[in-house]
Amino acid sequence: MNQEKIGKFIAQCRKEKNFTQQELAEKLGVSDRTIGNWENGRNMPDYSILKELCNTLDIDVNEFLSGEKIEKNEIQTHSIENLDLILKEYYNMKKQKNIFKYIAITIGIMVISLIVFFSFIFVFMGGLNKEEVTTDVKKYQEVIGVNANSKYKDKWGMTEEIFPKSIEGLDVKDFKMVYLDAWDNQYLAYLVIDYSKNEYEKEIERLNKYGIEDYIDYYGAKGFTNYKLLAMEADSYQGFVYAITDGNSRIIYVEMIFCNYFMDIKYNEYIPHEYLPDGFDATINNSYSKKFIQ
Repeated sequence: MNQEKIGKFIAQCRKEKNFTQQELAEKLGVSDRTIGNWENGRNMPDYSILKELCNTLDIDVNEFLSGEKIEKNEIQTHSIENLDLILKEYYNMKKQKNIFKYIAITIGIMVISLIVFFSFIFVFMGGLNKEEVTTDVKKYQEVIGVNANSKYKDKWGMTEEIFPKSIEGLDVKDFKMVYLDAWDNQYLAYLVIDYSKNEYEKEIERLNKYGIEDYIDYYGAKGFTNYKLLAMEADSYQGFVYAITDGNSRIIYVEMIFCNYFMDIKYNEYIPHEYLPDGFDATINNSYSKKFIQ
C-alpha cells in the first residue's frame, strides 16, 4: 500500500465532503492532528476506526487501499488486485516457513541459548527495555523540541510547542524525561518552572493562545483539582501534552506520549500524582482501552 497516496486520498475525500480536519476529527473521535498525520502520510488509521472513516467519507475499503476512487465496473478488478497482494504476502511467509523447516533444530538451540542469556540479563542487570531517565536540565533541548536527538524527536506526531523552546535563564525547579523503547517508543516528561511576575504573565498569554483541545474522558481524565489547565494537546490514541499552573508563579509542563491504548512506562513511579489529570489511567487493561480493543 502507498501510504502517501492514501493520505492524499483521505484529504481529497474530506474536502469533497466540505469537512475541515477538525470536523472530521470530531466525527471519528480523534484529534485534528491525527487527521493531519494521516493526510501527510506519517501514519495510517487504526483498523478499529477504518470502517467508520470509510463510511464518513462515502468510500469503500477497496478505494481506501487503492488511494483513489474506483468505477463500479472496476471494483472487482481492484478487489482481486488487493487480494492478490495479500496472497503474495502469505505465499512468501509460507515459503519462509519451508526454509525454516530445515534449520529448525539450529534455531531451536539458538532460541534456548538466547532465552538463558536474556534471562540472566533480566535477573542480574535489571531487565530488558529499561526506562532511560534524564534529570539533567542541561540536556533539556536534547530530549524536548524540534532540535531533540533522533529518538526523542518524532513523538508519534505529537508536537511539544506547549513546552518552552528554551529554558535558559529560567528558574527550573524540577525536570525529568523518561524514555522507553517497548517495541513502540514511549515518553513521559515534566518540567517545573517558577517565573517572575512579568515572565509569568507573558507565558500565560502564550499558552492561552495555544488553546485547550478536548481531552475529557480520554483515559478517564476528568480535569484538574489542584491546578488550572492552561494549554492541552490531546490525542485519543497517543496521549497528552499540557501545561498547568498553581495560579501564582509556577507552571508545570507535562507530556505522556504512548500508543496501543496503554503506557508501558510505570508513570506513577516517575511523576507526582498531582500533575496528572484527575481519574487518569493509562495502565495496561485500563477501562478506556477496553472499549476500543473489544
